[in-house]
Amino acid sequence: MKLSGKKENFDEFLFKVDELGYAINDLLPNNWMLNLRESTSLLNDLLGDKHLKFKQETVTSSDNIAIQIKTTLQDTDLQVFTSSVVILKSEDQIEYVLNWWLWQINCQLALIAEISNVFETAEEPECDAS
Repeated sequence: MKLSGKKENFDEFLFKVDELGYAINDLLPNNWMLNLRESTSLLNDLLGDKHLKFKQETVTSSDNIAIQIKTTLQDTDLQVFTSSVVILKSEDQIEYVLNWWLWQINCQLALIAEISNVFETAEEPECDAS
């Protein structure tokens, strides 16, 4: 995982996202996939409270063999961001189209979990500081 932005805020960003992960675990119901609208609203409220926002881009390769989902998490106050990329092969594309909303949320939750893991294991993230 690579962090970009103001290097002096990296530790605070990692801590903030780790706390967000615990809040999501506490507040998001186990059956969150059954009510995506409510789950998305709850997730957006949690992100807004912490001045975090997600941006997602989906790109299909020209030969339609793969779909790439890039998920970026940005802290607007701390001016720090990071991203992850998920690549789906052609056999997963139909599932992706049918379950687009679920894939979007899963990619967001996976990025939060990855950041929390870096914080909790005291792993040094790659840095692209300004």
